[in-house]
Amino acid sequence: MRLNKKIKYIVFAFLCMIVSPLMIFADCDYQRQAELSRLASNVQLSYLYNDKDFTIFMTNLTDDLYVVDDYGRTYYGAGEKTFHYYSGTVNFNIYSNDANCRGEMLLTKTITLPTLNIYASREECQRYPNFEYCQKWGNFTFDDDQFDTALNNYEQKLNKKIQEKASTKKDFLQIIVEELHKNIFMFIFIGFVLLIYIIYCLLKKRRR
Repeated sequence: MRLNKKIKYIVFAFLCMIVSPLMIFADCDYQRQAELSRLASNVQLSYLYNDKDFTIFMTNLTDDLYVVDDYGRTYYGAGEKTFHYYSGTVNFNIYSNDANCRGEMLLTKTITLPTLNIYASREECQRYPNFEYCQKWGNFTFDDDQFDTALNNYEQKLNKKIQEKASTKKDFLQIIVEELHKNIFMFIFIGFVLLIYIIYCLLKKRRR
């Protein structure tokens, strides 16, 4: 008889454990979930680079929500939040902080930060800012030897273009000089005729 009573108590306690969560979340209905999801979607993320890392700004967070990032840091409360990261993609999981729906995952917002090119500050990049591996942003996976080899090839191509441009200019001037030399007598004759014509016009003007 006592055994049956113990079994009844155990069954009753088990039922209470099952029913209690249902009673706690009874008010977390679809309408409230939709409202919380709308609030979560209004959370905005932006960033600003400040010469050493990125400052991320989070706005529109309300007291009904809280946010957990990839590093396990949690952010509560209304108002703008600011925090610092270096680069890469960071996920922000937004959860319900409502008393009846606390801890329910609503959505994830992701922000991707550009990677600062570690080679951009080198002296070579000050001389050749247009070199592709000297751009400020970029995750270039090569070592110093590969960088030096690529830069050497870039310098050679650049010098070749400069020489070709100078050669073209020199060739153009040389062509003019050669044409003048070949037709020197013709140009002298034309110049002589023009001189006589100018003198004639001046004398005619004086007589008038």
